[in-house]
Amino acid sequence: MGAKKILSYGRSILVMILVLYLILVWMYFKDNARQLTSSGLLLWFVTIPLLFLGSIMALSWWQKKLDKQTTDSPEILDGTADKTDAIKPPNTYPLFIYSRVCLPEGDCWSEVVDNDADLTVLSEDLTDIDGMPMLVKPIARLPDAAALPYPNISDAYSADSEFDDSYSDHYLDSNSDLDNSLDSHLDDERFTERKAALNDTTLRLQALIYEQLVLSEEMLSSLAEYFYQHHQKDTTQSNAAIHIHPEWQQHYLVSANEVNSENNSRKENGDDKMTAASAGHLTNLPIYLCLPASADSAFLIATIKEQLATYGIPDTRLAITTIITDSTDIANTIADNSANNTLIATPADFINRHLLPLSKSTAPDLCLILIADSQISEEWLDTHLYAEQMTNVIPTEAGALLLFSNQAAQELLNIDANTRILLTEIGTAHRTELLSDKRRYLNHLTTIKSLLIDNMLSLSPTDTTTLKTTDKQTVKSTKKSSDINSKGKNKTNVAITDMTITAMSDINPLKQPYDLSTYMSFLEAFIAQGALVNEHHLGHYMPLNNWLKPFISLSLFIDLAKEDQQESDRSFLITQHKHCNMLWLLDSSQTSES
Repeated sequence: MGAKKILSYGRSILVMILVLYLILVWMYFKDNARQLTSSGLLLWFVTIPLLFLGSIMALSWWQKKLDKQTTDSPEILDGTADKTDAIKPPNTYPLFIYSRVCLPEGDCWSEVVDNDADLTVLSEDLTDIDGMPMLVKPIARLPDAAALPYPNISDAYSADSEFDDSYSDHYLDSNSDLDNSLDSHLDDERFTERKAALNDTTLRLQALIYEQLVLSEEMLSSLAEYFYQHHQKDTTQSNAAIHIHPEWQQHYLVSANEVNSENNSRKENGDDKMTAASAGHLTNLPIYLCLPASADSAFLIATIKEQLATYGIPDTRLAITTIITDSTDIANTIADNSANNTLIATPADFINRHLLPLSKSTAPDLCLILIADSQISEEWLDTHLYAEQMTNVIPTEAGALLLFSNQAAQELLNIDANTRILLTEIGTAHRTELLSDKRRYLNHLTTIKSLLIDNMLSLSPTDTTTLKTTDKQTVKSTKKSSDINSKGKNKTNVAITDMTITAMSDINPLKQPYDLSTYMSFLEAFIAQGALVNEHHLGHYMPLNNWLKPFISLSLFIDLAKEDQQESDRSFLITQHKHCNMLWLLDSSQTSES
């Protein structure tokens, strides 16, 4: 990268010197025309300018050569990259994913992609900068928040610590003392007052979250059945001594205490996940709730807990973490919300911190991510539209629900609606931070192209160990042998010329013309191999939310993958992040076996 900059600067300097030289020579001989002979004319106006032009052309050729080398060898990203990283193959992680999506266009792939209707309406309450009624794009089928069935939410909500603190600060002075035993009438009154003060965003998100959970009823029922059976099993084991003969009860209890003490010491010395692996069961359901900062997270968490309780999942099994999706000052938001179990992160951070360890874990593990956002409110307009003077923006709303589980959890739950996906992360921050976004995206797509074509679009999970050798010949031979092995493991035996490939991305064609052009050039490599390629660009379905963009496209990809797949069908999705791309590949082995 430094050499190309030097060449560019050198060429510019030579051009400036040439122009300056011609001006000075012309001015000199203008006043001294008698001194200009034929040999002098050839020297000053032909030979010397040609030398400058030759030098400029040489620098230009050299720079184009370096650009071509970078394009042909995208894995060599910059001079400071670690050699071991350059030869390290990308790791692939198998995941089982259940997903639901909620968009104005519909709830599934066919409804969303095939919907050409104009879903925008004029809002009666919102106005634009000029004071005119604003076009919005709501989800028309959502129920009214006031009509949602939450009979016991006041008890759960009034018990929330955040609610108690706000109540005591509002109603009591510094010298008063809150009585520990409040009657139910006071709880209901507090809840009614708090609900009346909720903003439009919270009420709209309540209806959106309710709709997503209703759409996931089959999956939630399976989780509830598992937790119920596991709870019954624990209760039966703890009361097993009752069914033993009285003379042997004391011996049984002593043995049980010894086993419990041994397990406790092992838990203190080991990791909690290792204990879960030995037990072979799921202890709780981690939920990551992604909300805008203007939403009342305590109220929404209470509604989620009660709705899950109707399916049979008690709140004792839930571990809910809130993620703020539209924070502008991350450092301050982390400090302000650290006491409230609030996590600030990017989608790439979430994938690296939670999904990749989940995939590699041998213990049953899963997590549920629930994303909801509504821009149809005065709060959003004040923050984004009015403050940033944005134009040609239609406020909308959307939601996505995804359940990620590993192989062990899938064997326990056996959820039929789950889809097995192979996740491959292309590029990392420390390797690509010196590159421009355009060059980085081109390099990542080139890596993905080689990875898919070499593996016949049937990528198998790779070993996560790092290559220790730096010898190029050894690396090349190892790569060839691994390619042969991966091709040999291909169960379909379908040539790429007979394949139908469905390629998806989260590109917005209207706002990302360069990325679209690069992506179409990327697809031409598969067309050149003889494959029939169908491309879909899903970025224009997303509101202005960095969390919804990758996960809505993933939800639509999962929904399409659940349809009947032929042996020659291949599908993959590419989601783009700041320093990396995520390749979500439908596992062909699962398709061929089903």
